[in-house]
Amino acid sequence: MEKMRILLYSDGSEVGSLGVTLGKRIAKAAARAVDILATARTPERSEVSQQEIEATAADLREHGIPVTVYRRPGFMGQQLLRQADANDYDLIVVGSRGRKGLKRLLAGSRACAILGGAATSVLVVKRRAPEVIGDILVCSAAGPASAETVRFAARMAHALGASVTLLHVMSQVALEEGADEADLEAEADELMERHAREGVHLENMLQILRDEDVGAKAIVRHGLVVEEILAEARSGHFDMMIIGAHTTPDIAGLLSSDLSQRIMLAVKRPILIVHQE
Repeated sequence: MEKMRILLYSDGSEVGSLGVTLGKRIAKAAARAVDILATARTPERSEVSQQEIEATAADLREHGIPVTVYRRPGFMGQQLLRQADANDYDLIVVGSRGRKGLKRLLAGSRACAILGGAATSVLVVKRRAPEVIGDILVCSAAGPASAETVRFAARMAHALGASVTLLHVMSQVALEEGADEADLEAEADELMERHAREGVHLENMLQILRDEDVGAKAIVRHGLVVEEILAEARSGHFDMMIIGAHTTPDIAGLLSSDLSQRIMLAVKRPILIVHQE
């Protein structure tokens, strides 16, 4: 499996430590190199950040992973985007407050800015970093872009020794002429047995996961995409979610980006948004 170059962020806050904690665990399993960006804005936080960075760097180097530390003043979003623009990262890991209502939107605005501006996959860690990533929920749409999301998920799951639940949401309105109305209510196994369009897609995505020796199963929900994704996330005991984010500068791209941000703001667990060309 190809190893990743990962960027972690430390600012001496409890929120920043969420991303560092989980990012370090992932890096031990999946990184070829790690950069740490520090932008602490007070002397107290700077001291905490310094201790956190030293401990993290020492731990990763003991595992043979080279670490480079960058210290820059300024705002988190601006400095992370500058760092990402200047380097070729596979993954950025940041912490988020995971609040509710208006506070959630304000606290999530930094993460949203990074999602919208960085040409890199971003892992947003909320509330707490799980001790073990054992089950990952991966959301897939019936299109070629989903293959990028699933390939990234396969790399992550293989490195962490995790299994994958592959979720596809079926609209209850036929999207193409001649579509079989029975497919609109069918379960994943039925779709795959009948070789329906979505069934073929699910089989192909499962094969990508199996090729990486990742245990996986497919499930289908029916209804509105965001509502059904969030319902599945709340019903299971998933340790992480992975979704795709399109950055195409058109209406479809903007809608897709908005969906991924809405999901990111609503979920309470770590969520990885995979960058797609």
